[in-house]
Amino acid sequence: MIGMKYESIKTAILVILVLSSIILTWTLWTYQPQYKNLETDDLVEEVTENTDKEVFQIIKPSKILYHIEGGHFGTYNETELNHVMKEIKPWEIHDVQNITHSVQVDGLAGFLGQNGHVEVYFPDPFPLQLYKTFLKINDKEHSLISFDRFVIDVNSEDHGEGIVYFVSTGDNLVYEGRVDSRLTKDFRRNFYTTATRYPEQIEFELSETNSIYLPKDTAEVNRLDYYIDAVDTNTFVDRLFAKPSLVKRDRLTTGEVHTDGTRLLRVYNNQKYIEFINPTRMSENQTNTTDLIQTSIDFVNEHVGWTDEYRFFSWNKESQTTVFKLYVRNIPVFSGKRLADITQHWENNEIAKYFHPSISLQYDWDTDNNILPNGEKVMETIMSMSDFNPELLDSVTVAYELREKEDHSQLISLQPSWFYRYNGSWKKVDIQDEELGGNEDGLE
Repeated sequence: MIGMKYESIKTAILVILVLSSIILTWTLWTYQPQYKNLETDDLVEEVTENTDKEVFQIIKPSKILYHIEGGHFGTYNETELNHVMKEIKPWEIHDVQNITHSVQVDGLAGFLGQNGHVEVYFPDPFPLQLYKTFLKINDKEHSLISFDRFVIDVNSEDHGEGIVYFVSTGDNLVYEGRVDSRLTKDFRRNFYTTATRYPEQIEFELSETNSIYLPKDTAEVNRLDYYIDAVDTNTFVDRLFAKPSLVKRDRLTTGEVHTDGTRLLRVYNNQKYIEFINPTRMSENQTNTTDLIQTSIDFVNEHVGWTDEYRFFSWNKESQTTVFKLYVRNIPVFSGKRLADITQHWENNEIAKYFHPSISLQYDWDTDNNILPNGEKVMETIMSMSDFNPELLDSVTVAYELREKEDHSQLISLQPSWFYRYNGSWKKVDIQDEELGGNEDGLE
């Protein structure tokens, strides 16, 4: 009897195990995951959302430089720059006046490098009117004059009133403004006295009006790899054409063409950007847009938008062109295929051409480090090029070079390097230095 009961129990357990196995197998076969399959041509969801941004979110400083007892210390760290901008945002600036004549004796470069001066760099001059989006400036007379440096004199409270300056390095203009001395005194205590913790900079004098400050030592910047999203073509059509329902589409081997009979939208699939052309009526009395940068920001807000961290980078009043560049970790990104710039051309106060990347960066991860050569090596390389004219060198900066992965269309790499602006054009510094190790491209 006991043996029979034992066999019955074993049989029951075996039946239960077999039934459980069948149920588990059926569950695995019929399970439907809730996430989207990762396909080569559709790795992540397409970008369709548009986020409006204010001017102060688009126009941001690129660097801060402290002149302390004959030494120079600077950083482009975004967190530190945000702290500085938060500190000066409540300042009320008044009595703005032109003092260019008083600084011409020592030269603009000498004036900017004086002990106690703190320079807040911006990538390109922009009108004082737009400074009012993040500073309280009581001035109407000079609103259309453009500046690319905001300078704080932390020693000015010794004279009973705080002094700040708006400087245009390209036009050699200096305008002085006044603030409550308590504000510059607080800035000195909160920022200036601790600024020696930033990388020390070496001054390279190019002329009486221009000096370049670059790091004394080498540094490291990580290379970054990204998955990329695609911006839905219909998003461009819906927001760039007044009547999207009337737009006709033609497929080409290189991409797509959309037109309503007047306007034209080209989608370059392999190039990963779009070109929008809007023919405008020419006028003999064409006038320049006085608020071109503001108008351009508004246009991007209304048309596809800021699909990544794009910022004001440059503009040209004569050609009516604006460029908003992709920034990653407060470092500008350069690409030879329009993958890092939103560019606008205006005519008669109407958009004439509009270039916008059709991708968006997603899911980054740090990879190997590259060594950033010190400033002396960088300047040695730049100045060694044939027919070098120091007066044509405007700027030198750490930047990322965007590279597409040849073996994967959904991946791109951001390679750190040095870039410089010479005679109005940006170029990569081609540094060959075996002592640095790693890639010869330059940075980490």
